[in-house]
Amino acid sequence: MREQRRKDAVWRFLTYAFVVTMVVVMMVPLYWMLVAATLPQEQFLQFPPRLIPGTAFLDNFAALQERLDFVRTIRNSVLIAVVYTLLSLVLCSMAGFAFAKYEFKYKEPIFYTILATLVLPIQLLVIPLFLLMAQLDWTNTFRAIILPWAANPIGIFLMRQNMKSIPDALLESARMDGATEFQIFYRIALPTMRSSLAALAIILFLFQWDLFLYPLVILESADMYTIPIGLAQLTGFQRIYYDQIMVAATLAIVPMVVLFLVLQKQFVSGILAGSLKE
Repeated sequence: MREQRRKDAVWRFLTYAFVVTMVVVMMVPLYWMLVAATLPQEQFLQFPPRLIPGTAFLDNFAALQERLDFVRTIRNSVLIAVVYTLLSLVLCSMAGFAFAKYEFKYKEPIFYTILATLVLPIQLLVIPLFLLMAQLDWTNTFRAIILPWAANPIGIFLMRQNMKSIPDALLESARMDGATEFQIFYRIALPTMRSSLAALAIILFLFQWDLFLYPLVILESADMYTIPIGLAQLTGFQRIYYDQIMVAATLAIVPMVVLFLVLQKQFVSGILAGSLKE
């Protein structure tokens, strides 16, 4: 018995040590980014690196704003990500409900074809999408960034898996009471999927927030740039503006952190609920 307790204690210690080590490994770069955002360029490059925050954050931000108009860049990213997330939630939840609760011809082949698109890298889709947007005269517009990705395959899959947990008897009872299909979807299906919708909202927001290559090809005007494209403009052949890059990166993570803090309980519940579906 004593030997078993000793083994359990050693195993517990190793587990906690591993978790703490991983947390430190992940947090050190984040802390360094926050510190570097407060340092002037010459102190950023010094060795050994400075680990105490400085006082140059506002100066770095002013330089960033003058070079890039970063406030407008953030506004563009927020607008695109929010509109995309809301639109995609609507489309994915409706498609997931249809695949989970309706029977129609070629349902399974269509669903698995949608899933098969997940194996296609974005790099492979950029040129065909650009040609399509050019034919529609949508280049250099926000709708060209939002609409092609609105029906997200991951979102459709997650919503389908969660919608399958709704009892069919509940839906049939609503139909017998005279509810329309839209009322069943809006008043019964969606309220039961709040946690899953919150989890999907975070996934969709981060997907659009981090999208770089496709917007880089589509957007031409500097006043329409998103944050990833704006960050790329701070690196050149002759000089890299590390201080401004760190300020921009620090500000870029703020919306993501706020979104996760607001929806973290629903996110965890939604992920756990999805993982328990058969």
